[in-house]
Order: sequence, then structure tokens, then C-alpha cells
Amino acid sequence: MAPCLFLMDGWPFRRRIPGLQVSFQGGTTMARLEEGIEIRCPVEKVFAITTDAARWSTWNTAIPEAEQTSGGPVGVGTTFRGTTRLMGRSMPWTGTVTEYDANRKFGKNIDSGSVFVEQHNLYTPTPDGTKFTMMYDMKFSGCIRLLSPMIVRSMRKEMKNSLMNMKQILEE
Repeated sequence: MAPCLFLMDGWPFRRRIPGLQVSFQGGTTMARLEEGIEIRCPVEKVFAITTDAARWSTWNTAIPEAEQTSGGPVGVGTTFRGTTRLMGRSMPWTGTVTEYDANRKFGKNIDSGSVFVEQHNLYTPTPDGTKFTMMYDMKFSGCIRLLSPMIVRSMRKEMKNSLMNMKQILEE
């Protein structure tokens, strides 16, 4: 289990939650989520479904809509927009690819105002297919900081559900 450190008014509180780290610093709350799954499918197929905005809603339970807003093939600098639906609320966002190494790494920054996410995906070939890992480094600011523990919990649940959806789709 990964340690989770909460800093509130200078007092640290520790709690072990697998794949989750949260800290409160100044006017920003930060959290890190990390989940992975093994998929019996070539890395090229996993990379394709996770980098194509038109296909995100087919497997990602929190993204009902997304689209690429820049022209050309996906690469560093490609832009997106979409909506995330959590806890019955929709949050529009924009994103920009920050890291692109075909079939190895894909990263993007996602901005929805008071929530900023650095997403990093890792693709590791295995003897039976692919180990796919998603990491979210999240920063919450403003009034949304008060809801950040609930948002993180909801995002973690959606992340796990999304990975299982992707596994089912790709292993069919």
C-alpha cells in the first residue's frame, strides 16, 4: 500500500490507501492516482484506443464526450476538449498532449478551471499482451478544494471501471 500524507494546517495525518497520495499546500490541494491493468492485446491496440479522443467515451466511464481540436496526427502539442462527468456533475475541460512516444508513453495536461490534471499513460509489453498504467497528478484550487476528497474518490472508482471496460473491449 502507498502512504497517503495529508497536511492540514501544518499537522500531518497518515493513512494508507493503495495508489493514492494527497497533500494540502497553501491554496492548492494535490492528489495522485495510479492504476494499472494487464490486457491480453498487443501494445499497439492499447495505445491506439487510449490516444484517440473519438474513442475515449467507448471505454472511459467518466468521459461522455471528447474531440481533438487541432489538425493532424496526435503528437506533442495536439489539443482536445471534452467533458468529464463525476458525481452527477459535468465539467468541461481542454487538454494538450505533453508527452508522446508511440506505444510507450502518452501524457497530457487537462484543465477544467479549478481542477488541473497531468495525465501520464505507460504501455509495457508483456508476454501475454500489455501492462497499461494510468497516473493522474491533480491540483485543486479555489472552492473546489473542499470537495477534492470526494472528487478523488470518485475519479479513482471511474479509473478502475474504465480500465476494466477497456480490457473487455480489447480482449473480445
